[in-house]
Amino acid sequence: MVRRLSAAAKYSAVHPDTIADVVRHEAEHAANDADLERRARLRLHKVVADYLLSARPARLLRGLDEAVADGPDAVRAWCRDVLTRHFSTAERLPDLDEFYPAIVSLTGPPASVADLACALNPFTLPWLRDVTDAPYVGYDFNRALVAATGAFAERVDRAAEVRHCDVLLSPEPIKADVALLLKTYHCVEDRLSGAGLRLVAEVAADQVVVSFPLRAMNGRAAVFTRPHIDALSRLADERGWAVRRARLSTEELVVIDKEHDGAQ
Repeated sequence: MVRRLSAAAKYSAVHPDTIADVVRHEAEHAANDADLERRARLRLHKVVADYLLSARPARLLRGLDEAVADGPDAVRAWCRDVLTRHFSTAERLPDLDEFYPAIVSLTGPPASVADLACALNPFTLPWLRDVTDAPYVGYDFNRALVAATGAFAERVDRAAEVRHCDVLLSPEPIKADVALLLKTYHCVEDRLSGAGLRLVAEVAADQVVVSFPLRAMNGRAAVFTRPHIDALSRLADERGWAVRRARLSTEELVVIDKEHDGAQ
C-alpha cells in the first residue's frame, strides 16, 4: 500500500515515512485493503493540501536570478510575489513587516530557529533577518517544496537551510532555541489527534511559537482555533511553562516558553 501510494503522482513528493505513518494509523480502522486505500488517500489529501498552492514548486524560483542581481529590495518584491502562490503565506502578507518583530517581542532574540512544517515560509527569510541573524533550519515532508525553498535559502542566506523531514517522525531530535509552528498545528491535529500537542511538548526547543489563522479558508471566523489554544494552555499549566500571546490582523501567536515558570 505504501509503495502504491508513493508511486502516485499526487503523493510522489511526500516523504515515504509520512505515507507509511498515515497507512499505519488508518489500518487500525479499515475493514479491508480497499477501505484502507480509500481512507489513506482521504487522509493524505488533507495532509498534503496541494490545493493551497497555485503554482508548481519547480516554477517558484523563476526570476530569482534577476531579483538577486537587482539587490535586496528586488528580492523582497520577488519573495512577496512568490508568497502569493500559497493560501497561508499569502494571507500573512498584510502582517509580514510586523510578523517577526511581533514574535521576537514575545521570545526575545533567538539563538537558533527551527521552522517546523515550513512549506513556503523560507521565502520570508529577508524579513526574519530584520530581527535576527540566528541560524535557521526549515523542515517539511514535501520534497518538491524543500527543493525550491532550499535552493532559495542557499542562494540568499548562508545561515539558513531546509531539510526534507516529517517533524512528527524525525529520527534525530530537532533542536533550536525557538521553534516555529505557523498555522500548521490544526493541520497536524487533523492528521492525528493529539499529534500537535505532542510535537509542541516534545520538540527540543526552549520556546515554541504556535500560530493560528483568525479566519478559515471560507472567510468565516476560525472557530477551530479556540479549542487548540485552550489545549496548549492546559499543557503549559501542567508543565509549569509560561504562555505569551499576541494578535496580528490575520494571525494569532501563542508562545509556549519551556524555560520560564508560568506563575512568574
